[in-house]
Amino acid sequence: RKGYGKFMISFSYELTKREKKIGSPEKPLSDLGKLSYRSYWAYVLLNLLKDRNGKITVAQLSSETAIKLEDIISTLQAMGLIKSWK
Repeated sequence: RKGYGKFMISFSYELTKREKKIGSPEKPLSDLGKLSYRSYWAYVLLNLLKDRNGKITVAQLSSETAIKLEDIISTLQAMGLIKSWK
């Protein structure tokens, strides 16, 4: 409610970026954890897609955000931006 969760998620990803690694939360996520991470991922991904006019690969999204490929794909699918992934 006060934004501490999103702050902590964002902070952890910023640390991951500094280490030049790709990160993901420990799984399985609780329902609330999944909701929090998915909200953060959607916000970050949509901002990056907007800045790039949608012209970016999933691999580029991952390297620029430090979000794991699987998390990016599941978030984009949940938002209806991609239908399937091969």
